[in-house]
Amino acid sequence: MSFNNVANADAHAAVAKSMKIAQEHVSAGCNRVVGALDWGDLLVAYAAHNLVCLYDAEAAKVVATMIGHTDRVNCVQWLPTSGADAGMSGVIASGAADNHIIIWLSHADKPNRPWSIAAKLQGHSGAAIALAHALVGDTLLLFSSAEDTQVLVWECSLGPQHERTDSAYSQWTLRQKLDTGNGLQHCLAVAEIPGQEGWLLLAMGGVDCSIRLALAPPEGNFLPVCSLSGHADWVRSLAFTQPPPADTQQGHLLLASASQDKYLRVWRIQPQSAPQSAPQSTHAGAPSTSGPNSTSSNGNLANDIARYAPKPQFSTPQGQYTAFLEALLVGHEDWVHSVQWQRSLGQGLQVQPLCLLSTSMDRTMMLWRPDPLTGLWMSEESVGDAGANNLGYFTGCFSPQGTSILAHGFTGALHLWKRPEGQWGTGWEPGHALGGHYGAVVDMCWGVDGSCLLTASTDQTCRITAQIQGQWSELARPQVHGHDMSCLAFIPASSCYVSGAEEKVLRVFQAPQAFTQTLAMAHGHPPPPQASTPHTSQSPALGAAVAALGLSNKAVYAEDLQDSNDSGASGMEGGHYTDGPDLAPNAAPAAVAGPPLEEHLAQSSLWPEIAKLYGHGAELFCVAASPSSDLLASACKAQTSSTAAIWLWDTTTWAALGSLIAHSLTVTQLQFSPDGQWLLSVSRDRTVAVFQRGTGSVPFSLQHRLKAHARIIWGVAWSPDSAVFATASRDGSARLWSCSKLTDNAKPSATIALGQPVTAIAFEARHSPESKQGSHQYRLALGLELGTVSVYTVSREDDKFLTSCQWESSADCSHCAPVRRICWHSGHSDCQDTRQKQACFATCADDHCIRIFQITS
Repeated sequence: MSFNNVANADAHAAVAKSMKIAQEHVSAGCNRVVGALDWGDLLVAYAAHNLVCLYDAEAAKVVATMIGHTDRVNCVQWLPTSGADAGMSGVIASGAADNHIIIWLSHADKPNRPWSIAAKLQGHSGAAIALAHALVGDTLLLFSSAEDTQVLVWECSLGPQHERTDSAYSQWTLRQKLDTGNGLQHCLAVAEIPGQEGWLLLAMGGVDCSIRLALAPPEGNFLPVCSLSGHADWVRSLAFTQPPPADTQQGHLLLASASQDKYLRVWRIQPQSAPQSAPQSTHAGAPSTSGPNSTSSNGNLANDIARYAPKPQFSTPQGQYTAFLEALLVGHEDWVHSVQWQRSLGQGLQVQPLCLLSTSMDRTMMLWRPDPLTGLWMSEESVGDAGANNLGYFTGCFSPQGTSILAHGFTGALHLWKRPEGQWGTGWEPGHALGGHYGAVVDMCWGVDGSCLLTASTDQTCRITAQIQGQWSELARPQVHGHDMSCLAFIPASSCYVSGAEEKVLRVFQAPQAFTQTLAMAHGHPPPPQASTPHTSQSPALGAAVAALGLSNKAVYAEDLQDSNDSGASGMEGGHYTDGPDLAPNAAPAAVAGPPLEEHLAQSSLWPEIAKLYGHGAELFCVAASPSSDLLASACKAQTSSTAAIWLWDTTTWAALGSLIAHSLTVTQLQFSPDGQWLLSVSRDRTVAVFQRGTGSVPFSLQHRLKAHARIIWGVAWSPDSAVFATASRDGSARLWSCSKLTDNAKPSATIALGQPVTAIAFEARHSPESKQGSHQYRLALGLELGTVSVYTVSREDDKFLTSCQWESSADCSHCAPVRRICWHSGHSDCQDTRQKQACFATCADDHCIRIFQITS
């Protein structure tokens, strides 16, 4: 609700029309933990900050975000629905560092209803790190592991009484607590013993390098029965499966385990009366052993000892079961983080050969299958990324039909590979998948031709998002830095932007030819020819490269690549590389016609650095560019007046013009007025400084210093006619100030009380269509500390203001952390998509998300 100290805002709000705003785009990087990704029957669920995101892999789009956790989400898993008649389209369980497990529920018969929380399970005293589930009849069991070293077993009845009602999945009881001592259990897997209905076998792997097995009878408690030893480092992932019907050894279970010792192990659990598998499969690629009486070599003796040594066993009423090592899979060169079996394709029966997917920090995913003749497990296929700028994967999973595989990596991006259509077994092709920041997004602005959204994040990258073929996606990653980013600004009448990080230097970057050509093709235009710019005497570089352990992007020209090719070298640096992908050179910059892949974004879309601006005495905090493109203003973290000075820079020579002293603590935001005649600064010292443009050597001078709020001022914004500015503060209010009667003791013309800290504020860059002669109407967007976004209309006639809230974000399109920036974009003429003629705005927040909203009416 808004309050006005000049006029009655309530009366105006009563007649105001509601504004219709649709969310066009969401992006957020996946959390860098094992188990943060799972592919259901239709959608992919993944964890991003405190959110659970639902992702459509075919459309490469986040279709929903769910807010419920208060700390980082560590694991997500799809749960089985309660039958075809239950009306549910999906059920998800998520565990987070807030110690809670949340059950999310959606209904197929209510397509407009967002996902809701069906239950919140509270039982752990530490962060939840792993989940597993089993459906036994109408009873769903959920297993959770946490940092409190306990494994909890939860039970939910899915009987007919819950069908088509909101009570489905809401009634959970804690069935059992399993105390694992001091051993943290990183992963869980559970399976029903074949042929013994209701008997469950639970596998737990953790920091003690062993796999613990626990057995439970129907409706009974789990009891430890044995452990499987062999791994030499933490066990990170477990997965059960049953051999296919063609396997002669029925009634068996296969358990795959992945470890940080770089190896995978496949364990076979079989009835004791059954003959054991051939011992040659105890090591992938190992030769067959001789008979039991053969001791002609130490190798055969070792095999005989392993074969006839006592093995882990457990018993059920149907008989004894033995667990032993089926295969040791060697192929990865770094930690193996996850394993998953290809799922069934038939009516609950596997109709395809066994296939195991593994993901590793060595930047590869491998597919393992047993040879049908020898039984030896072999790595038949491998996919991944090559290049010095790429790191490994955390979790990998199959699509429901097994025709695609998906993984999330160290940079937060999703990596997708698909089988060529109609060509089963002929390899994999990389596909486009959405990425996003994996750190707080601290600043953003629209730039280039007006169609590109530039963002800066504490993940040490600056990224550009634009529409490609009608779809929002990441177009380039102009800066991959070694410090957390803090601010950026695009210089309007140029192809340059400036960024600041947790260092004392501002860096200026220029768009290379590869980017301008990619952007032109994204808009459906032919690539432009080479052209010079006002800031350089030569044509723009083709791209850029950053040296190992370096911080500066060095320009790369077409002739440099030609010289490298003439000398027989591969790429831009390093020449031939025979030592594998770890020492692969940087890829050559090149324009791409479609959405770029993560491998291209990480190493082939950098912008060259053309200038460094020195002068600040502490880490940069904010920067702004004048609308005429001739000036930059910047400020750094400060606790004294001298350090809090605002520096002005000439964008023609990149020289410092002087400094403006007005604050005693850190300046939190700077903004030039649209007419270029005023500069505003707000600070932690709770004041607003107003500078006016003049003719001196320092272009601006202090005119007014206002004590504007009772708490820290986080944001400031100018109206499009430069007649009004607004401030946002931690005191829970946004205030409007008229420039016509501004004095050092001026009072705000209007105050909007929000009831919680206001962390971001922005006026639409053009007048509202409802503005009339003699009166002015603006749109003002506000971002709050709890993550919600509101849009207000501000009506001004003379010095009288009326404000009313026209729209407030709902839970399914709100952030879950403080909003850092809001940027309005009023459409541009270069984009062929007519929807972009409508006004839209973008928001970014500490929850790693970028959201773009479209005003539809």
